[in-house]
Amino acid sequence: MKPELRLVNIAIVDDHHLFRSGLINLVQSFGSDYKVIMEANNGKEFLSLLETNPHPEIVLMDLNMPVMDGFETAAIMQKKFPKIKILVITMVEDEKTMIRMLKLGIRGYLSKDIEPEELRKALNITSTQGFYYTDRVTGQLVNDAFETEDSALKNTINAREQKFLELACSEYTYKEIADRMGLSFKTIDGYRDSLFTKLKVKSRVGLVLYAIKNNLVFV
Repeated sequence: MKPELRLVNIAIVDDHHLFRSGLINLVQSFGSDYKVIMEANNGKEFLSLLETNPHPEIVLMDLNMPVMDGFETAAIMQKKFPKIKILVITMVEDEKTMIRMLKLGIRGYLSKDIEPEELRKALNITSTQGFYYTDRVTGQLVNDAFETEDSALKNTINAREQKFLELACSEYTYKEIADRMGLSFKTIDGYRDSLFTKLKVKSRVGLVLYAIKNNLVFV
């Protein structure tokens, strides 16, 4: 006896009609276990639809949209519709954007030139595991960051390192963080390297995951 398929309802939010239509057709080509139940031109239109329609499990959303962009939409969704998983589709993959997405609870990101098989994989993993990130930030790291708190590690961080960690979750450069803390760039480098070692991470994104995990950063 075949196991019963689990239907994954999806919404697509993008202001480019041709791209949105192509994405809808692609998702629906994956089979009967995926269904696009909602589409919108921008975040404002999408939020309005959520007020009066059944909710999707996953939303594929662009970041750069008129009227209301993906960042503002995600911030509102985190408060009003936290159960809907947001997968961002964007051409922007810089560190600042990644940090901002993590702080907003976005569950993963995909490039707009994604291959069909990776999109199918992303939808499946997001539905079953809750997150989908590329090698730069693994789904397991993100999952751990949101689900558990590591008090032992937290107790090894001194006050100066914690302040640096909070500022690392902003859009400030390391040089700007040094200026705000009244310290030399070399000292800030020391805090960063110390935290990399203590927290067993290799990037600023890893530091942000730890800060989210321990409620040291807020939207």
